[in-house]
Amino acid sequence: MNICNLITGATRPDAERVFQNIKTTIEALSEHDCEHYALTYKTDESLKLQEKIKNENLNVNLFLIDPIEQAIGGYNGNNYRMVRCIELLAEKVENLSSFDCVLRHRIDCELLSIEVPEVIKENTYYAPWMPWNLPFDNIGLMTPEVFKKVFHTEGKSFEEPTPHHTINQSIVTQGLQTEPFNFKKRLYQSSDPEFMGVPQWSKENRTFHHQDEWVTIH
Repeated sequence: MNICNLITGATRPDAERVFQNIKTTIEALSEHDCEHYALTYKTDESLKLQEKIKNENLNVNLFLIDPIEQAIGGYNGNNYRMVRCIELLAEKVENLSSFDCVLRHRIDCELLSIEVPEVIKENTYYAPWMPWNLPFDNIGLMTPEVFKKVFHTEGKSFEEPTPHHTINQSIVTQGLQTEPFNFKKRLYQSSDPEFMGVPQWSKENRTFHHQDEWVTIH
């Protein structure tokens, strides 16, 4: 399986943790033919991350951008920022359409294991549904064509209350099907109420493990 791995988000809680996140994620995908891309906001920690990736020759293409300050739409602008960062990173990939699969993943998470379906179907967004009947928002598999339908900002208001709702709105609008897949990942956040002026939704480390059904989301 030829996979384009797109990793986005803020470098939190620190550069060392995020470096390990990326390294572990690359290892979890080692049985596949992958290209790894990451995008994060330019901060003191992300500059340290950039230097560490260079010094240790980690196989990821890292891009730093200025923080997106526009608070467009709901949830303090986080819905827009999520999609815009993913969209900006995809623009850095010259041959996105040539991949069999695009993986969307968060930089403050490490992917411990993943079962990629043998065939990635067209018109299908792969993510398990949460107990509150919305698709999981921080990892997903899809074809490049489905990716372009979901992760773009043009013509969207982003007024939904959460990123879960934003992704679901694209799924519904584009008439996509959804299917779950199995994975285990660990999210790392500090206990600080805010990061870069934006409220942290978790404020604690969490494990997300899906094996035909949710094993844990805490």
